[in-house]
Amino acid sequence: MSLLSPPQIPLFRITLFYGPEAVEGASGSVRCVFNVKKRSWKGGIQVEVVMKKNQIARLEGILQHSSWLEAVLKGVPVEDQGGYREKSHDLLVQLLCFHKLHAFIHKGIKQENIQVSGDALIAETDEVVEREAEEIKRQIFIELDLVETEEGPQSL
Repeated sequence: MSLLSPPQIPLFRITLFYGPEAVEGASGSVRCVFNVKKRSWKGGIQVEVVMKKNQIARLEGILQHSSWLEAVLKGVPVEDQGGYREKSHDLLVQLLCFHKLHAFIHKGIKQENIQVSGDALIAETDEVVEREAEEIKRQIFIELDLVETEEGPQSL
C-alpha cells in the first residue's frame, strides 16, 4: 500500500485570454480577461478583471518591483533593458489580476461571464499580493527567461 496520496486536482482551470489593456472610457484602469473552467461545468466562462492604476502603483511599491527589477536586470545589456521593463510590468499586472480573480473565486463564482470591477476586492487583493510577494517576483523572473549566475542575473 502506497503512503503517497495522488496530487490534488485544482477545481478551476484558469487561462489568461488577454491583457493587460486599458479599459475603454476609464483611463485610470486596466483589465485582464481570463477563461475560467470549473471541472463540473460543461463549458468555461470569461472573467474580466479590472484593476485601478493607483492600486497597481501602490502594490508595485509594496513589492518594491522597480528596485527589484533593476537589480535583476544588472546583467542584461542596457539596450535590452527597456523591453524587459515593459514585459515585467505587463507580467506584474497579469499576476495582480490573477490574484484578484482568485479572491473573487473564493467569494463564490457562477457559471456566467462577469466583470470584477476596479472597486471590488481591494483589501483581499492587497492581502494576497503581500503574502505572495516572493512568488510573484519568482514568476516574473521565470517568465522573463532570466537565469541567476554567480556574477548576477543574466538573460538567456
